[in-house]
Amino acid sequence: MKRYAILFAALVFAIALPRASAKNVDLVTLPNRDTVQLTIYNSDDITLVKETRHITLKKGKNRLQFSWTNTLIDPSSVEFRPLEHTDQIEVAATVFPGQKPQHLIWNIHSGFEGQVKVEVSYFTSGLTWSMDYTAVTDPDEESMHFRGYVRVYNTSGEDYENANVRLIVGKINLVEKIAHLARRQGIPVPQPGSRLDRDLRKRSAKAAFAQAEMAADAAGPARQAKAIVKEGLSEYFMFTIGGEETIRNGWSKRMQAVESRDAKFSILYRMRAHQYGPRPVRFFIWRNDDEHKLGESPLPDGRVRIFRMNGQDGLSFVGEQIIRYVPIKAAIEVNLGPDDLVVYESRRMATVRFNFHFDRHGRVNGWDQRTRYHDIVRNYRTKPITFEMRRRWDGDIDYESENETKLFDYRTVETTLTIGARDRGHYPFEIVQHHGTNRRQNRVKLK
Repeated sequence: MKRYAILFAALVFAIALPRASAKNVDLVTLPNRDTVQLTIYNSDDITLVKETRHITLKKGKNRLQFSWTNTLIDPSSVEFRPLEHTDQIEVAATVFPGQKPQHLIWNIHSGFEGQVKVEVSYFTSGLTWSMDYTAVTDPDEESMHFRGYVRVYNTSGEDYENANVRLIVGKINLVEKIAHLARRQGIPVPQPGSRLDRDLRKRSAKAAFAQAEMAADAAGPARQAKAIVKEGLSEYFMFTIGGEETIRNGWSKRMQAVESRDAKFSILYRMRAHQYGPRPVRFFIWRNDDEHKLGESPLPDGRVRIFRMNGQDGLSFVGEQIIRYVPIKAAIEVNLGPDDLVVYESRRMATVRFNFHFDRHGRVNGWDQRTRYHDIVRNYRTKPITFEMRRRWDGDIDYESENETKLFDYRTVETTLTIGARDRGHYPFEIVQHHGTNRRQNRVKLK
């Protein structure tokens, strides 16, 4: 390990007697890590590190030194535990020697002599991650090669070689967990930022990580580390990056985490003036499921960039959008903005007022107004399109159209048109709006 080491005291004997048996050696240098696992939680800048390595113990007392110079390791979180011969090895005490800052010594009593596998775990800061996605479509925009990449940033002060990387995706309600731990111990909830609060925060995070790991194991080997944990206001899951990666201090490392080849997707045009503005916008839509060669895990937040193969060994940039957490089987929708080859026009054809009501002074205090509209969608593309239109109306509205129409909500109507290549679609409709005393409620009623 580059910046800290675990040692037995009196290294000189280990150098002088490299072939001595364990009972004759008071001090040996531990070998390099066998494995290292990083579980990174962005929301609180917390990373749980678990290292395994093999050490040689003698029967009786052993002293083990751990140092963390120039790193962001939290010394109060460092733990040592044997993974073999657990009933014969005991950590008798943990000592922080005053003359050696950023050091601790474990006093270990062993009834076993020889080599044993151990785990050292601790929390550190300075490791964060972000996700981005790239989709490359074929020239006809019918299928895509979709990939997701995780970039891990390391400013922790420590190099991590051949690390297995796991990400905690979502939000853990650590405030609620800290309060629960405090109640169990019969103590007041600590003030944020206090030493006790930091201690309980680490313990709560470690328990949450363990729960996410158990949920992942329960999901089965085909969907390892993919199950979602839901508790209170929390919802999070563990996302595992396949393989091992070396993540050096001061560097960032980009790793492929998701891939789907030849995934089919659909193109949908949407007209929603209240949401996207006065022009139709184009969406690429596919799902995080088996059919689209995905669905092994929810997808973390990230930016999706879409390119199209131009048929000349090059790529054309189509658009990009940040997507939020995508559950398994949920749709992935990327808004590519307005398309100049699809034009929408709404025409008001005629308006008439009728059904007048008067107050006792002869003044009009209620009436109805009928208006006929004719919407036209022009498709200048060389293949058919699907056009979805939602229109929001205020007031007491009776709505009628010869095209199939449904209510999206109590004041929004929705219809979908299929428009041929280089063709136009028509959507005539009529509304009757009730004004004044004729108005009963704020809603749209389909006729």
